[in-house]
Amino acid sequence: MQTTAKLHHWLPWLYLALALAQTAHSIEEVLTGLWKNLPTVTDWIHARLPVVPVLYASAAGFAAANLVIVLLMLGLSFFVFQGRPWAVKTARVVAVIEMLNGLIHIIPAVVIGGYWSGSVSAVFLLGISLFLLFKTGSSHEH
Repeated sequence: MQTTAKLHHWLPWLYLALALAQTAHSIEEVLTGLWKNLPTVTDWIHARLPVVPVLYASAAGFAAANLVIVLLMLGLSFFVFQGRPWAVKTARVVAVIEMLNGLIHIIPAVVIGGYWSGSVSAVFLLGISLFLLFKTGSSHEH
């Protein structure tokens, strides 16, 4: 089991890599027009799971939302580098969200047997998130 000090030596860099992967992911989503597919995909999910809303977004709104996500992740990295316990715990929560985000893009690509918007960078989101989660172990270590 790793000590907290040793974890904090590489964890900030790994979290920063995750934030940069999300940056690339957001760019990929915007450039490939993911917002155009949101109503169709979320309507299909909503029909099976009514708690999930049907989402609509303009190109500008979708890009702005992605920019906010990236800025929040990059802003958190400052506190992760400081080794603040709340930031390390938050980084783990973000890693879980990014793992799910990666899966949400990879699964449709596998199902259709081809490219799905965001699926290339999703591989990095999934890989970095899983690595961060496995290396940090349970949250009580922090």
